Order: sequence, then structure tokens, then C-alpha cells
Amino acid sequence: MALPPLAATEEVELAQRARGGDAVARADLITSGLRSVALRARLLGLHGEELRDAVQSGAVGLIRAVDRFDPDRGVRLSTYAWRWIGAEMVHRPRLDDPLDGVEPSVDDVLPDRQDLLEGLPAPEREVLALRFGLADRAAPPLSRQAVAERLGLTVSQVRTLEAKAMRQLRTRLAKVVDRAPHQ
Repeated sequence: MALPPLAATEEVELAQRARGGDAVARADLITSGLRSVALRARLLGLHGEELRDAVQSGAVGLIRAVDRFDPDRGVRLSTYAWRWIGAEMVHRPRLDDPLDGVEPSVDDVLPDRQDLLEGLPAPEREVLALRFGLADRAAPPLSRQAVAERLGLTVSQVRTLEAKAMRQLRTRLAKVVDRAPHQ
């Protein structure tokens, strides 16, 4: 039987208790968020074993989101956790690619992150490097607000430059895919 979603006030109360170290409140938040995990996996079109694996990976993202969730910011947990859940599902090991119990890191997948940014104009390259932590292996991804402050731009300008750069990267990737041999 599915549990009903938490009311906003109940979610805030549980989150505040969880931040104070209440393990039961934390567990209740995680349990209530599993609905979002299952929804995200279904939206990816997964079935069977892949669906189960994605839900397990997404649950890890949900737990990370619950541990970082700040109820005072006015955002519901499901909204905040959506990105964390999806990130874990996307970065999970594939079933047909055994890794001997070792999960790949971003460094394994993208050994030289700067290659991604080559060919982009300087402003777009700088925005993406800061937004997604590509400038340095130790650099954390920054919010648009933080990037705007660092570069002396508005959040709107950062959003525009980011979107323009992402379009350029998608176009470049599409060209590579088109050249790949068809099987």
C-alpha cells in the first residue's frame, strides 16, 4: 500500500527534526520521498531489472538530498531531491558493464574535462566551467547566482550564456553521433 504524500507543514517539521539529529524523522522523509524516486525511474522509461537498479541508485540520491535539505528555503523536498535522484540514476553502473564493485567517478568518465569546453567562446566556457565544476577537479559546481557574482553578471546573463553553450555542445555531440558507424 502506497503512503500518502506528506503535507508541507509535516514535511517542514520532519526536516527540522532530522536536521537536529532525529533518525526517525530522517527515515520518514526518506520513505516519503521514495515516490519521487520511482516516478523518476519510470519517466526514464525503465522496466524490470533496470528499473529496480535505477530506484536503488535514485534512493542514494534521495538520501543525500534529505541530508542536505533546508526546509527554511521554501522548497518542497521532492523538488529539491529531483536533481539528486536523477544524477544518481544517470551515473549508476550499467548492468552489462561489471566494475568489480568499484563505481566509476566523474574523473574516470571524463579524464580531461577541459576537452568538453574547447571551441566554446570564452564567456560560455567560463560559465560552464564554474556552473558544473569543470574548471578544476576539486571545484564544486556553483549555482547561477554564485557564478553571476563571481563573473560580475546578472543571473539572467548567466542563464543565457549557459543555455547558448549547452546548445553548442548538443550540436557538436549530434555531429559526432551522426559520424558514428551505424550498427
